[in-house]
Amino acid sequence: MMRAHPSFFFAAALCAGTGAAHAQHSTTVAVELERIENPLLAPVSPGGATVLRLIPNYSFETESDRIRSRFTAGAVIERSSNTQLLASREYPSLGYTWAYAWPTASLELRANLAESATRNSELRDSGRVTVDSRERALTAGATWTKELTSRTRLAVGAENNRVTYDSPLLVDYREQEISTRLSWEQSEQASYYVEPVHGRLTPAGGGAASTVNRWRVGTVRELSPAWSLSASAGQARTGRPQNSTSGVGGVLLTYAGSRWTSSAEWVKDVDAVGFTTGYVKTEAVRLRVGYRLTEGATLSASTARSRAVDVAGGIGSVSNLTLENEIGTNWNSILGVEDRRTKDVAGVSGRGWAVRAGLVYLFTGR
Repeated sequence: MMRAHPSFFFAAALCAGTGAAHAQHSTTVAVELERIENPLLAPVSPGGATVLRLIPNYSFETESDRIRSRFTAGAVIERSSNTQLLASREYPSLGYTWAYAWPTASLELRANLAESATRNSELRDSGRVTVDSRERALTAGATWTKELTSRTRLAVGAENNRVTYDSPLLVDYREQEISTRLSWEQSEQASYYVEPVHGRLTPAGGGAASTVNRWRVGTVRELSPAWSLSASAGQARTGRPQNSTSGVGGVLLTYAGSRWTSSAEWVKDVDAVGFTTGYVKTEAVRLRVGYRLTEGATLSASTARSRAVDVAGGIGSVSNLTLENEIGTNWNSILGVEDRRTKDVAGVSGRGWAVRAGLVYLFTGR
């Protein structure tokens, strides 16, 4: 098990001993009932399962003149009607962030534990579903930011990720990453940056380590009060076991109006995945549209398509239609349908769907 650095506990103690000017906590509890057909997207559906899901979450934030902190704790508790097809599991999560600000610099320390179902994370990241298993990600990182001039800022970060699975079909790994970002604000509406990143991935069991050196240049712009754009382009070079060079980049366009909201995103990158022992080229497209029907009701539709390139990955897509309705001061209801599809490199495809209904309780206090 990874142990947190002593400075992390020192930071937490310093935060606890400092009088906070503002403190706020919030609690949400969601209860969902979902019917899932063909959850592993097999070519021939073996049937489905009904899942009862309880999702409690708690957060506590403090902020003073120089110190800011945030603690979160939650879980996703699932009970399945067909454990041969879909296991009953609990997925806990914990997070802590501590930040200290000087007049022209800041330091942020963070640590997170998150567990999730691989049937969701694999389809999202690489367009395939290998097995219904548990993915556990333990992350610790730090970012130091310095204002070089009134418009220029330098950020240096380091992060250590450890990812493990409950299934032998997926490969546990550890990834270390060091990044530097130099940004320049042209105006209040536009900024530019250049970002080199070095990463190292080591599979569990003593396998050969892989490396990636990535750089990109990008811009973040406010096109109008309702429209914003971020775009980047660059190159990534991976080494061991196979040396390769590929382009990376992304575009995100968002709109926020009085009733309509929308976003369109395209991302091409090099990522770590669980079904192979090295870095993999990935590509994803995501679209989302939301419309506020009334003061407390919102209808949203989204679709996402992802794929892993040059490996035994696939092409996967997930489409959602969701209606959220405020039914009281602290209560919301959720109704949703989902369509999931995948196709592997041999052309074999699978399809599944889901229907869910839920209630959410939210309480915020000081």
